[in-house]
Amino acid sequence: MNDAEIVAWHKKNLAAEVAGKMVKRGFKAVYVPTAAEAKAAVLDWLPTDGSLALLGSQTMNQLGVYAHLRQSGRQLVDHATQTAGLTPAEADNYKRGVFTAAAMLTSANAVDMEGRLYNIDGVGNRVAGLIFGPDSVVVAVGLNKLAPTPEAAWQRARQVASPMNNKRLNYNNPCAKSGRCHDCQTVTSICNYFAVIDRSRPEGRIKVVLVGEDLGY
Repeated sequence: MNDAEIVAWHKKNLAAEVAGKMVKRGFKAVYVPTAAEAKAAVLDWLPTDGSLALLGSQTMNQLGVYAHLRQSGRQLVDHATQTAGLTPAEADNYKRGVFTAAAMLTSANAVDMEGRLYNIDGVGNRVAGLIFGPDSVVVAVGLNKLAPTPEAAWQRARQVASPMNNKRLNYNNPCAKSGRCHDCQTVTSICNYFAVIDRSRPEGRIKVVLVGEDLGY
């Protein structure tokens, strides 16, 4: 085997183990090696009718899923493009549309080797939707977000994903300067709600596409 084949073998075996554990936890889970296959898998899992809630996800952006859906003519709950000019209260009310959507799309900040999903959220709409939102939730996660233990998963979410998302959003929080979490307690903090999804109830409601590429933060 050459180097590329060895890397592919390693990713496939890790993902197969995690996906198997996810299925035991009530998730639907598949592994695909490439971003192109991931995009197809995500779109294939979406219902054909009803609105779709696009929650903050660089992974979905990088896969091209959100760009595709914004051009599809589907009814969307898409606060990234549809809340400009609204007051904070109006924007929050718009975001509540996630609860009446037919499906929600997002990613996770980390996944542990037992198949749990970890997320840190600023407003709470993303974690609330994951927990008690649409009947169908589709999550795409690159294997770069895989962590060996729960502690490592939270470490990744707090020390890697959060500072990078702060930088992307151009917030003037300490982590956007240093690249690490300072437990800042600022009014602009995006680290307000911490959630671990241990299993999917009902079974199959949360669907996870594991991707053999580095995606998102």
